[in-house]
Amino acid sequence: MAFYSGIRQEHWLRDKRDEGALVVLEDGSIWEIDPSDRSKTVRWLRISTITVERTQKERYSYVLMNTMQNETVRAIYEGQVTHEIRSKPEAA
Repeated sequence: MAFYSGIRQEHWLRDKRDEGALVVLEDGSIWEIDPSDRSKTVRWLRISTITVERTQKERYSYVLMNTMQNETVRAIYEGQVTHEIRSKPEAA
């Protein structure tokens, strides 16, 4: 499991893919969103301010909080962007 070092820092949404299933923050971190929370991330805007926290959960071991909309979603840290994501971007 990858470890994310940017917890408790202020981030912003850089991109989202696959109807909110994947979220990319400005630092290049990629997040897989819990299917039950994707209805929230699909509405998030690129200007959204996001903070990241660790949880004790085994599968979704992080939560992303959109501080502008006061919404929290469960997420898996998938690592850093090393190349451009190849799916069609969604409108933010």
